[in-house]
Amino acid sequence: MNDRSKKGDRRVAGRAGIIQGATAAFGLLMIIGSAPAFAQTSPSSYEEADQSAANDSVTWLTPDQIVELVLRQSPDLERARIEEERARELVISEEYERTPVFSADAGYRYGQFPDLSAQGTRLIDSSALSLAGRLSHTLPIGTRIALSASLNRAVRDSVVLGDLGVAYDASIAAEITQPLLRGAGRDVVDAALIAARRAEQLRLAQSAELTSALLYESLTTYWDLWLAQRSLEIQQGARRIAEQSLQDATVRLEAGAAAPADLIPLRIEIARAEESLLAARTRQDELSLLLTRQLGLAPDTSLRARADAPTAVDLPDRERALERYEENSPELQRLTIALEDARQQAALARNSARPALDAVGSFQLDGLGRTTPDALAQIGRAEGYVAFIGLRLELPIVNRARQADARRADLAVRAAEHDLEQARADARHTLTSLLNEARAA
Repeated sequence: MNDRSKKGDRRVAGRAGIIQGATAAFGLLMIIGSAPAFAQTSPSSYEEADQSAANDSVTWLTPDQIVELVLRQSPDLERARIEEERARELVISEEYERTPVFSADAGYRYGQFPDLSAQGTRLIDSSALSLAGRLSHTLPIGTRIALSASLNRAVRDSVVLGDLGVAYDASIAAEITQPLLRGAGRDVVDAALIAARRAEQLRLAQSAELTSALLYESLTTYWDLWLAQRSLEIQQGARRIAEQSLQDATVRLEAGAAAPADLIPLRIEIARAEESLLAARTRQDELSLLLTRQLGLAPDTSLRARADAPTAVDLPDRERALERYEENSPELQRLTIALEDARQQAALARNSARPALDAVGSFQLDGLGRTTPDALAQIGRAEGYVAFIGLRLELPIVNRARQADARRADLAVRAAEHDLEQARADARHTLTSLLNEARAA
């Protein structure tokens, strides 16, 4: 191989080093949330690099267009947006889940039942028309409030008194239940809503992490394609040089200034140049196809990189890079949210393992009369009432299952803490490696 071919190889290696350093710098800036802008140039400067591609239908793209296509057409990002919308709908569902609930029922009942009398067993007729309504609500601190009202019209018989005719009875009741152990507290009552909001935050963090990964992957492939185009250009130049050398040697051979054996190394060099050229063109086509798939374009689309060589960027120091990574990293945001969720689930599991002790209070007014106004008037005078206050205890005989669940939840918190610390340690290692690679390139 002659000196000019060797110089061409050194140019390829030199540009590969530039791209490697630029890729490392770009990866570093992507990780810490500060991706740079790139210079753009006209595709005409690359037409000489691959004349065959210039004759085909080729799409030239800049780095900014790569970013735009990833954000607009990536199938993975489209799926992520759907999941974000589902997470938002779940939050709305949970926000309106704890609203007052009204229930009502109406019915007619008729029957006969046996009763003893002085004359023996008699069948007593009974019929009733009933209306009832109930309004219940749970307060943020766990207090359950229920208000109910009912009105009944009944036709009654009595063994002693005979046919009593039509009677109306009405009642109004209020009941309050306050959990003292299990189920008490805003965090427990709003657990589903808090979990839904955290799930939405987690989904947004996952989408940001996915976006960052897709951009890094696509832009890395883009600059690999750029380097493949430059390599193809150099290999084409090397082939032209080899062909020119063979032509010059042929002229010297015809003039008697060279021997036929002098042409053998030149023909071998041309064969090697053809092989290198084929490998470079294959590499370019492979990267074009890979980038097409990453961007969600048609497989028959031929892509080319249209940009100047990346220039050096100002690299932050290690501590500043770590600080910016802590602020902007979608991965750390996702793991932090996962840790918060694990802590909430652990608190709920511990609460579920506690005994249920509720304070219960109720008050009911009753009225009875021959007409509806008579029954309601008696309620208004509060002549018939029932008041109750007490405690309700639920204590499992064996509570091992819930205690095991609480223990598992605590272990999940430890695992989430470990994942977060490990991610920070990995980030320090990755940032240090990228900084060293970018500065050494």
